[in-house]
Amino acid sequence: MSKKITYLLVLFVLCSMCVDVTKGQMVQDGLVAYWSLDANTISGENVKDVVGGNDGVITGSPVQVAGKINGALEFDGASSVDVTGTDALNFNGKTEMTVAVWAKPGNDDPVVGVVAGCCGSIVAQRDANSWALRYDGRNPDQEFEFIVCPNWQGDSGFGAPKSAPGEWHYLTAVVAVDKRQLYLDGELVIEDVYEGPMSSGGPETDIGHASDGGFVGVIDEVAIYDKALSASQIKQNFSASGLTAVNIKGKLATCWGEIKK
Repeated sequence: MSKKITYLLVLFVLCSMCVDVTKGQMVQDGLVAYWSLDANTISGENVKDVVGGNDGVITGSPVQVAGKINGALEFDGASSVDVTGTDALNFNGKTEMTVAVWAKPGNDDPVVGVVAGCCGSIVAQRDANSWALRYDGRNPDQEFEFIVCPNWQGDSGFGAPKSAPGEWHYLTAVVAVDKRQLYLDGELVIEDVYEGPMSSGGPETDIGHASDGGFVGVIDEVAIYDKALSASQIKQNFSASGLTAVNIKGKLATCWGEIKK
């Protein structure tokens, strides 16, 4: 009996060593687009979406720099990554979505906008009249703002406080059926009623700049989901080291195969 127990314990330990657990990994369920903005995903003017085929094209001259995780792009308020988008990014009639991004402001007022202080799109479907995660300097202590259609709900007062220049922060905005939520560094900052469903003129998505203005600073690890992430999933993403493929079932099968040899 003791030999059997010892064998089972050894088997458990070995398999545990073979399995990549989900802790530290980004949530992949519902992920429809992911722009890591790493150098190996940028070729000339083309920027690869590593999960959904929603590749973008650079407009202007964003600079490749060190990011929060590997590489990133630094924007000057006029440059952008423009994504035509597949139908997976069309949220018209939908009741859930999540957008998340690492952002580092370049100065104390990181926006070049059509009006003073507004509006610096970080990642948005602003020009498709759908939603925008942006910097709006007109709203003290709520400068990192999430607005969403219909009727641009959240405009002028649904945001998180701005950060000091040069500081990285993780922004996550959520539409969850009848709620709007904005998280900063994995913690809920503000929540309000949402009157949906979402409306949209199409899947066009922009990183760094939209028609009402652009963000000045560094942007990294842009993710869009077609579902509302939970609070625990958002914390998981905040703690993750970018997107890493995980296949627990496959790893376990491989481990068992190695043990049997």
